[in-house]
Amino acid sequence: MHIFHIVLLFSLIALIAACSSHPKGPPGRDVMRQSDFIDLLVDMHYYEGIYSVTGSVTSYISNPEEDTVDFYGPVLQKHGVTRESFRKSLDYYSYNPPQFEMIYNRVIDELSRRLAKAEMAIEEDYASPPATADITATRRNLWNLDNTYIFPGDGNVDDRLLSFRIPVVGPGTYTFTAQVRLNEDDIAEDPRVSIWFWYDDGTEEGYVDEFRRYTLRKDGRLRQVTLSRQLLDSDVTHVEGRILDMSNRDDPGDRSAEVNNIRLIYQEPPDHDVR
Repeated sequence: MHIFHIVLLFSLIALIAACSSHPKGPPGRDVMRQSDFIDLLVDMHYYEGIYSVTGSVTSYISNPEEDTVDFYGPVLQKHGVTRESFRKSLDYYSYNPPQFEMIYNRVIDELSRRLAKAEMAIEEDYASPPATADITATRRNLWNLDNTYIFPGDGNVDDRLLSFRIPVVGPGTYTFTAQVRLNEDDIAEDPRVSIWFWYDDGTEEGYVDEFRRYTLRKDGRLRQVTLSRQLLDSDVTHVEGRILDMSNRDDPGDRSAEVNNIRLIYQEPPDHDVR
C-alpha cells in the first residue's frame, strides 16, 4: 500500500480550512480532543494512501462538485465523528497555529513510528526463510548502488541530485523506498524525489512515465519516502530517478541532506515467471 503522502493530506486540510469560518472563543463541545483529532488525521492519511497508487484521490478532489470531506466518510464513521464535528475541530485548530503545528508534528511522528515498525517487519520477512511456498522469491531488491549518502561530508558523491538508472526485470510492481532528511540550509527549491520508467524511443529525452512525486520538506526531519508503480509496458528498460531532485539544479552551493536505507523492490505479478 502506497501510504506516504502527508503533504497532500495537509494540503487538503488547508483547503478545507480556507473555506471555513474563523472560530471565536473557546472550543465548543463539538471540537474533538487533540489526541482524538491526531488519531483521526493519521487514519485519514492511511486511507488516502490506499487510493494514491491509482491516482483516484487526485481525480476525486479535482472535481469542484465533490465535497472533499465526503472522501473520508469511512474514516469519520470508523472514529464515530460527524462531518460537522470534524469541520469544527479543523476550524478551531487550524486557526490556532501553535496547536495546529503541534498536531502536525504529532501526526508525522506517529506515521514515522508506524513506518519504522513496518520496515522492521519487512526486513525480518526478507531475512527469514519461507515456511512453505517460496513467496519471497517473487520479490527482490534491485538497488545495486550505495544505500547511504550524507551531504556535506560524503566526498565520493559527485551528483548532488543522487540520480540513478537501474534496469527493469519485467512486468510487475516497482517500489522505491528510502529515508530522507533535508535540512533547512539545503539549497534546493521545490525539493522532491522523482522516479520514472524509461526507454529509448528515439527522442532526446526518451520515453518517461513518471511515478507520483514525493515532495520533501527542509525541516531537518527524517522521513520515509515510498513511491510505487506497476509496470505493464514491455518496452520499458529502466527505472530512473533523482532522489534529491530540485528545480534549481544548476545553481551552485552545497546540499545539506541525508539519505539512507534505499531500496528498489520488484514484486512479480501473480502467475508471472521471470526468466
